[in-house]
Amino acid sequence: MNQSSLQDRRQHKRKNLAYYMLVVDAQTQEKVGHLVDITLGGFLMDSQKSIPPERDFRLRVDTMPDVSDKTFITFTARSKWCKPDSVEPHLFDVGFRIVGISQHDAEVIQKIIDKYASQGSNGWS
Repeated sequence: MNQSSLQDRRQHKRKNLAYYMLVVDAQTQEKVGHLVDITLGGFLMDSQKSIPPERDFRLRVDTMPDVSDKTFITFTARSKWCKPDSVEPHLFDVGFRIVGISQHDAEVIQKIIDKYASQGSNGWS
C-alpha cells in the first residue's frame, strides 16, 4: 500500500510524540516497542521484532500525572503492517489500529496528543 493511500484512509492526522513511550503487552508485561506517533484511531510503533499483520494485542502504555489520574492505560490494537525501519536496521516500524479502548483511556490518549505530540514530517503523518 502506498503512502498516499494510507493518508487517504486515515481519519486523524498522526502526531509525532516528543519522546518515545514504552508499549508493553498487558497480559505478559513483555516489552512490545515504543510509540513514535499516535492518533485516536491508531499509532506507529518501533519494535525490535517483526510483528505479523492482522494480530490483536492487549497493550499497556504507562502515563504521567499531567495527562492521567492513573498510572497506565490499556487498549486493544490490531497490527496492520510491519516493515524494517529505514534508519535503524535492527528495528521494525509497525502500524496499528486501535480496535478497543475505554472512553476514559481515549481521553488520556487525546491529552497525550495535546501535550506531547506535534505535527511531524517523519513520513508517517
